Formats: sequence, structure tokens, C-alpha cells
Amino acid sequence: MLIVSSLAGAAEAFARHQPKAVISLLSEEEEEAPVFPGVDPKAHLLLYVERESCSETISKAATARARDIVDFVRRWDGDGDILIHCNRGVSRSTAAAFIILCMREPQTPEAELMKRLRAAAPHADPCPLLVTYADEILGRDGRMADAVDDLCPPCPAISAPVAMVKLAA
Repeated sequence: MLIVSSLAGAAEAFARHQPKAVISLLSEEEEEAPVFPGVDPKAHLLLYVERESCSETISKAATARARDIVDFVRRWDGDGDILIHCNRGVSRSTAAAFIILCMREPQTPEAELMKRLRAAAPHADPCPLLVTYADEILGRDGRMADAVDDLCPPCPAISAPVAMVKLAA
């Protein structure tokens, strides 16, 4: 199961669901990630998003973050759930959740996976840049990016509720 949360809800979501892995996507002005007791440090991907100043640095940083997420998921043995959180639980975390869905279910059309994510999280507005670079890394020929581009606007959310997205067995 993928558990998608805001930063404010991450500690409670962790306590309630006890995931085996965590992806924290925080910006430089946000506080440190919550402590997740019992999670092996190798099972916690902590990414800080800095303010990049130009398109070249934005591109390099987004590519690196996409690569880090892809590499982390490739190392994950699939055991247990993953908690994914960012500040609001709307953009970066839902992008990471979509990347994981695409990696774990490579035969399922990307548009179907996006529908499943949006059904679980109507507020989901996945970061297009992060998804585009993951699409390139995974060789999905633009289908992941297209699935995000084809989304209707999300339900507005200042801070999103916890969303649960089931992974195929």
C-alpha cells in the first residue's frame, strides 16, 4: 500500500499504518522530517528541494530527485507499505506515488494508474517536472507525463488528507 500524506499528517499516518519505508520530499524552508521509529535509515529516502534559480539548475535538480526515487523503489523489496509525504501532500508526494505505481505495475496503462491515484486522492496534482524526468528514466515514452497532462483540475486542498493507494499484488 502507498500512504500519501502531508508533512503535518506524516507522523500520525506513520503511527497508524506502520509502513516499512518512507519517502520524505521537503523544501529547504520546511522543518526537518518527522522521526519514524523503527524504520531502517536505508528505508527512508529524505529529499530536500532547494530553490533553484534557473531552468538548468531546476532541470538538474528535478532529474536527480526523480533518479533518487526510482533508485530507492528499485532497492525496495516490496515488503510492507511506503509512506510518502511532502509539505501539503498534493504535488511532490503524489508524483512519487505515481512513479511507484508505474514501476510496480509496468503492464498497467499509465492513464489507468493515474485514475486509481486520483480516485484515492482527489486532491492529487502530481508535479509534472518530477513525473516527466521519471518517465524518461523509466523509458515510458511520455506516457506518464501524458497521464498527468490529461488530468482535470484536482479538488482544491490546502493540506491534503491521508490517501491510501493499493498496489497490485
